[in-house]
Amino acid sequence: MARLSRVLDTIKINLRHVSTFYYQEASRVSVWWFWNTPFHIFQILLSLLLFKYYAMAFGGSSPLYGVDFMTFIISGLMINTYMDSSLTVYYESISALYLGKMGIGGLHLSRRDYLRLAGISPYTFMLARISWRYLMETLMFILYFVTGTLLFGFQASTKADLALVLGIILLGIVACSGLGLISASMYWIAGSYRGVEPITWLVRIITPLAAGIYVPRDILPEALKIAGDLLPQTYTVSAVREVLLGGATLPRITHYLVVLIIQTLILVPVGILLLKFSLSLERKRATIY
Repeated sequence: MARLSRVLDTIKINLRHVSTFYYQEASRVSVWWFWNTPFHIFQILLSLLLFKYYAMAFGGSSPLYGVDFMTFIISGLMINTYMDSSLTVYYESISALYLGKMGIGGLHLSRRDYLRLAGISPYTFMLARISWRYLMETLMFILYFVTGTLLFGFQASTKADLALVLGIILLGIVACSGLGLISASMYWIAGSYRGVEPITWLVRIITPLAAGIYVPRDILPEALKIAGDLLPQTYTVSAVREVLLGGATLPRITHYLVVLIIQTLILVPVGILLLKFSLSLERKRATIY
C-alpha cells in the first residue's frame, strides 16, 4: 500500500511539472500561433494551389490517383503532419534539453542541468514538449482539412469509420516515433548536435516520393517501392486513405496494420535503448558547445 502511495505521489508531481511546462509553452506559443496562423493558412492555400495548377498544366487528373488528384494530395499532407513530427520532435526535445538555457541570478545553466538540480526527470520535460507538439500538429491537420474542404472539394467518404482512422494514425505515430527515437539518439552517439541529423534527413527526403504522399506508388520504380516498403508512413497513409476516402473496413486494411505493429515492435524498443545509451554518454563526453 505504501509503495502504491509513493507511485501515485510521483505521478502527481510529474503531472504538475508537465502542466508547468505546458504553461511555459502556451505562454510562448500563444502569441506566436496567433501571429503565424494567417501565414500558415496562406502557405497551405498557395501550396495546394500549386498542386492544383500543376495537375491542370498536365491535363488534369489521372485514374492512378483514385478519387481525384487534390483529394489524394490533401489527404497525404494531412496525415504526414503527424508522421513528420514523429520523426523530428524527439530530437528537437533533446536539443531543447541541452541547448536551452535557464537563468538563476547572474548564472546561466543548460536546461538539463537546471532540471537535474531541481530534481526533475528530463523525460518529464520531453513528455511535455512532445505531447504539446502533437497538439499543435492537430491544429495544422485541421487547417489542411478545413482549407481542403472549403476551397478544393476535399470530401471524406460517408462510410468512413473515423474511429478506425484515428486508430491508424495513432499506430502510425507510434511506429514513426521509433525512427524519431533513433534519430534523437544520434545527438550524443554521432554528435549530430554539430549540424544535420542524418537519419531524419534521409527519411524526410525519401518519404514524400517513396511513401506515396505526392504520387501513387504504382508508378514508382522498384527501388523506390522497396525504400517505401521500409517506412511506416507508407502503410499509415495508404490505410487512412482507403478508410477515409474509400470507406474501407478493418478486414480490408489489416495487412497494413500488421506491418505497422511489426515495425513498432522493432523500432520503438531499439529507439528507446539507443536513446538511453545516448543520454548515458552525455557526462562521459563532457562536450562543451
